[in-house]
Amino acid sequence: MKRVFIACTLATLTMSSFAYDAQIEGGFTYLNHDDDFTKTDHQLDAKATFYFSPVQTKSAPLNEAAFLGNVSNLYGTYRYNFLESENYIDMFGAHNAIAKSERDIHSVVGGLEYFYQQFYVNGEIGYSQLQDQTVAHVNGGKEKYTHDVDVTTYRALVGFMPVSNLLLAAGVDGYTTDEDDQANLALKAKYVTSLGQSGQYLNFEADGTFGDLDQFTLATDYYFNYAFSLGASYTLQDDNHSNIDFFSVRSKYFINQNLALGGEVGFGDDLQGVHVNATYRF
Repeated sequence: MKRVFIACTLATLTMSSFAYDAQIEGGFTYLNHDDDFTKTDHQLDAKATFYFSPVQTKSAPLNEAAFLGNVSNLYGTYRYNFLESENYIDMFGAHNAIAKSERDIHSVVGGLEYFYQQFYVNGEIGYSQLQDQTVAHVNGGKEKYTHDVDVTTYRALVGFMPVSNLLLAAGVDGYTTDEDDQANLALKAKYVTSLGQSGQYLNFEADGTFGDLDQFTLATDYYFNYAFSLGASYTLQDDNHSNIDFFSVRSKYFINQNLALGGEVGFGDDLQGVHVNATYRF
């Protein structure tokens, strides 16, 4: 959730032969809720990707080099979410209490993307630890309540590239806890195309899961040159009772072939977000 800023004058990056074997990404997301309950909603995330062969960047958008080269990889991610409520009045036993709640979520995921000729496989497994804590001031004293939940997540996709730079994939996306489990249909598509000989490209992406909760994201990016892009995305969640949508604008700029900075701003139903990120390759 998320994004943007834009520089008005950018010279076209002169590309030279360059290859990288690994990539590290980090980001921070701030969300503002238009309600009287949520005080803080932050997210920190990090991702490391290791490629089976060097990724060549010549004559392609730097941000799309691994996909355009069909380079297989292993990746791992870590994400930390922190949510904090305002003080609120709640019932504890037969008494009203002034309460405050917090939620911490630590998540790790490991995955594999493998390209073989026109075929594609993606598999990942993750683990999340969620802790809810409520502190209540009642009858001159203080009481604390905690609730922990462990979640195992998984995702498996099989795909095909019918034409160059077009990926279509389908599979399963699910989770399991001590109390519940669910497996959803997962669909993914991505297409990158050149707009001529002067370095402009377009990227189109679609990613969704469909089950008790339907969620999908549509996104596109326009590459002004090999280094700079401006894009937009739209996300919809629907649980058959209500739906939430979120629209964002995003941008990314490679300062050089090793280092990039990105940003995103967005808004949705009673929600605004800002996301900043950095990428380093070596």
